[in-house]
Amino acid sequence: MTSISHKIEIKPNNKQKTYFRKAFGCSRLAYNWGLSEWQRRYKAGEKVSTYDLKKSFNAIKKEQFPFVTEVTKYAVQQPFINLGKAFTKFFSDLKKGVVSYPQFKKKRDNSGSFYIGGDQIALSFANFNSKRFKGIPHNERQKRQYLKVPNLGWVKMTEAVRFIGKINGVVISQEGNRYHASFSMEITEEEYRRTHPQTTRTKQRCLGIDLGVKSAILLSDGISIENPKHIKKQEKKITRLSRQLSKRGHARTKQERLLGVQKSSNYRKLSVRLCNVQRKVANMRRDFIQKVTTLFTVYYSHIGMEDLNVKGMMRNYRLARAISDVGFGEFRRQIEYKSTFNGVTVTIADRFYPSSKTCSICGDVKVKLKLSERIFRCQKCGTVIDRDYNASLNLLSLITQKRVGTDYPELTPADLAALLFLFAKNGIITSKVETGMQHEL
Repeated sequence: MTSISHKIEIKPNNKQKTYFRKAFGCSRLAYNWGLSEWQRRYKAGEKVSTYDLKKSFNAIKKEQFPFVTEVTKYAVQQPFINLGKAFTKFFSDLKKGVVSYPQFKKKRDNSGSFYIGGDQIALSFANFNSKRFKGIPHNERQKRQYLKVPNLGWVKMTEAVRFIGKINGVVISQEGNRYHASFSMEITEEEYRRTHPQTTRTKQRCLGIDLGVKSAILLSDGISIENPKHIKKQEKKITRLSRQLSKRGHARTKQERLLGVQKSSNYRKLSVRLCNVQRKVANMRRDFIQKVTTLFTVYYSHIGMEDLNVKGMMRNYRLARAISDVGFGEFRRQIEYKSTFNGVTVTIADRFYPSSKTCSICGDVKVKLKLSERIFRCQKCGTVIDRDYNASLNLLSLITQKRVGTDYPELTPADLAALLFLFAKNGIITSKVETGMQHEL
């Protein structure tokens, strides 16, 4: 069996949206109550477990929080499991010197989520005799699938679930004015192969990848994939909406919040617009990474990358926005999990491996190399080469060093043309490396 997730947009009506907001609040209440109780018991010297917290909450919820019975039971049960996972991560990170203590959840107008167990979930197409589905033509009923939510009824989905298997649970979430259902499913290997056809390669190709800011991705084949700069394209709109939002009526200080100053209608409308723009940027970035990583893991059999300290790089305020716009961490995560499925070998260089400072021709290491120096000049053999291209060639050499005696043919002009066509077909902007291999006499 294979675990897989499937996210589908849903179209709730006003009554269903009210139910979702109520479930979001109950889920947030249970999590914050559990975290507060955990802290109180820990200070008192008591041993704390998520099972005891859940048991204590169930004992008082009918008297203190009777409204939680209006939503699914999982809305107030799953938060305790999530809290336990958060503390497990906290204690694990402490051993690595990282502090990630769980934080209280804030109420947000345009975001939220809650969990529903698989035993309370039902799916159905619009093919049964009901007043709700009488207006839908018979040929369209099999295309429309509905999700049944406990204590609510049937919620329309924009598409049918693409996999056949057991549903373990569903997370209902809100982003701006959009709602989604994320299905966690268990499917057989045969079903996975049916929905994810594996690629058969006729050639064993190797690739070295260097991630950067000027060029988002630079390949050892001499191809530079430009940074799409999704945030920069929407920066003016985000800034304008943020300024307009700050001028609308809302509680600006803690005292105003205590006095009960409400958010105006225009404030709520603008906050939805701002959230939609931010969601669009995130979706564009996610789409770019999905397309690029899929092409790499389908076309190449061996990939070499470096282990970047993304968290440390984000501390540089001048480069933080550009780094987050590319999504280095998400890029590596997708390369690794797609490589497992497609049978690709991924070689990760050590974090302190000097890929940019090492000459790809003679192997000499340049001790000092500033970030502003975009051209690498070898003092030993006189090689002049683009800095990032040089790094990608060094990452490529790591693959060949580990597999001595194996023949890895270079890309032919036909292969290169086919690869560039795939990039162009998916809307990925590429260019040739500005400074290729040269020698100073």
